[in-house]
Amino acid sequence: MNRYRVSAPHWAVTDPGYSVFGERIVRCPDCPWAQALHEEVHADTGPWSLIYWHVDHPDDAVDYLGSLPDRLAVPAYVRWWPQAHWLAIEDRRYEDEPGKLLGTECLEIFQSVSAERGLKRAVRKNAHRRDVFPFTARADIEEAAVGLFRAGLLRPARARLVTGSAGR
Repeated sequence: MNRYRVSAPHWAVTDPGYSVFGERIVRCPDCPWAQALHEEVHADTGPWSLIYWHVDHPDDAVDYLGSLPDRLAVPAYVRWWPQAHWLAIEDRRYEDEPGKLLGTECLEIFQSVSAERGLKRAVRKNAHRRDVFPFTARADIEEAAVGLFRAGLLRPARARLVTGSAGR
């Protein structure tokens, strides 16, 4: 086993003994990368495309099973677009995988993250659309965002460099 680990670093594996809310987990023992398989987006192809993608991109090692970060971004490998009131999404880590449709809350999340790197806009739209209190809308949006984050469809936003005349 040690010879294998030395010769093939970053070989991700499925973890049959561990699941998050019933979703299967794919992780890498050599780095912090770990994520859940989204039941709608990744169900048809299983974990193998993710495993091969991680082997080819070991520097993109995000622990998607951790807590939801305050600032989010849409990864470059995710293609998305609104389709009526739905989110059409395509995870490009999967070859020949057609786009999948996700709910309106997911669309609100992607629009909010793309506009402001956070979920405030999605909470406002969700509260207005459903005519519910903001705390109820926030709970629904955060629950959906956690699911998208665990599946690697959202990622932590990179910190912006601040330039200026500090110290002058």
